[in-house]
Amino acid sequence: MTAPSHVANVLRAERLSVLSTPAARLLLVASMLMAALSGGASLLAVDDITTDASLQLAMHSSTVATMVFALVGGLYSSTTDHRFGLVDQRLLSQPNRAIVLLAKAAISGVVGLVYGLLGAATAAGITALYFRSQAERLEITDPLVTRALLGIVLAAPLFAVIGVAVGTLVRSQPAAIGGTLAWILMAEPAALVGLPNVGKWLPGSSGLALTFSPDEALLDQTAGGLLLLAYVALVLFAAVASFRNADL
Repeated sequence: MTAPSHVANVLRAERLSVLSTPAARLLLVASMLMAALSGGASLLAVDDITTDASLQLAMHSSTVATMVFALVGGLYSSTTDHRFGLVDQRLLSQPNRAIVLLAKAAISGVVGLVYGLLGAATAAGITALYFRSQAERLEITDPLVTRALLGIVLAAPLFAVIGVAVGTLVRSQPAAIGGTLAWILMAEPAALVGLPNVGKWLPGSSGLALTFSPDEALLDQTAGGLLLLAYVALVLFAAVASFRNADL
């Protein structure tokens, strides 16, 4: 059995690894900027910001950007470790590969939660400021607002864990990040438009549902969240199985 102190050491090493690179911190800042820009652009594009549809669109535009950046953060973290051989160093002190990978997923999930909290704060802040500039008042307790904010706080850590798992399966940083972004930003939206009965069951679409997207082709928020959780379990299981047998 692995001693608790050994697990704590692995978690500490993963925490330092995830947060140590400038790129990791830049991704977090960029996610907040993109959330502000996306939400602001949506607000500027509507004629009447007081309608439910306009408010839901603005909140979702802000939160979905955070979800994508959390995913990239997880991908970057795991593929960087493989790229620079950091995984080999950790396995010298902790040979149980499942524990090493799960520690990476846990720490990245916590960082993903930070993405979600900051993204939610940014979305609420930029929307409230715009409402004030139009002599309106944003009701932060409006279900359209609270459901979108809760959705991104839950979705961001889940997508960060997916990023870690996919990065472990692929290992090549350009292929993992480029391929995943192409899938979630191009292939899935095309499937949702062309084959909505299929597209709504894909992982990106389940994340959109969880962040309370106004797209009626999606599942409802609860179903989307449960489906995304199932995808996390599936891809993490596959990553652990692959990592155990990988020739490093």
